[in-house]
Amino acid sequence: MYGTLGVDFAWLDFEHMGPSPYDSRVFEDLTRAAEAGGTELIVRLPSGDPPLIRKVLDAGVRNLLIPRVDSAEEVRTAVEATRFVYDGAPGERGKASGRSSNWGAASDYVATEDQSVCLGVMIERTTAVDDLEAILDVPELGFVFIGLSDLSVQMGHPEDKNHPEVVAQIDSIREACLEADVPVGGIRTDPERIAEAEAQGYQILRIGGDLGSIKRTLGPRLSAVRGDD
Repeated sequence: MYGTLGVDFAWLDFEHMGPSPYDSRVFEDLTRAAEAGGTELIVRLPSGDPPLIRKVLDAGVRNLLIPRVDSAEEVRTAVEATRFVYDGAPGERGKASGRSSNWGAASDYVATEDQSVCLGVMIERTTAVDDLEAILDVPELGFVFIGLSDLSVQMGHPEDKNHPEVVAQIDSIREACLEADVPVGGIRTDPERIAEAEAQGYQILRIGGDLGSIKRTLGPRLSAVRGDD
């Protein structure tokens, strides 16, 4: 359905919801569906644990998002787990015969994997903000996604995403990413704000989700049917 709509990617959340990300069969089915629909998946994992990263990639996922990172060292460990060759040395990706290698039949598997896999991180903790310059220097970091909700909590302003301190911090993160030539992403749902974010240099935008869409569509419809005031 999402592929038919023409979206560039579908965001799958395995940090807060969903089945176990250690169940390879889940991702084998989801990646097949994405390929059939002509779209990509961005899979948010619960952590940057290298064994989990390797298992999910072997099942066919191409794009990973790691939440709640704290340091450049943590980010480097996660990125290194996605690569057979990393920063001029052997990486920490293990060879396997899963879906990503066409069950062992793929040619040039190592080279094509290192070219096609992308790992991004969420900047949503003040510890990550403090180490942002070093994080942006991590080789092969695919992108940064600004986690507005959790960042506002970490900054002492829960439920107030528009607090001036939070807004200023987000602008600072965005500017640092652009300066480092690292793609930056965020959440925008209003068309005018989506256009504004594009003008500001955002390259990855999550423009909505199924739960919010269900509420906005079925909520008013049910109210109208019931005759609610």
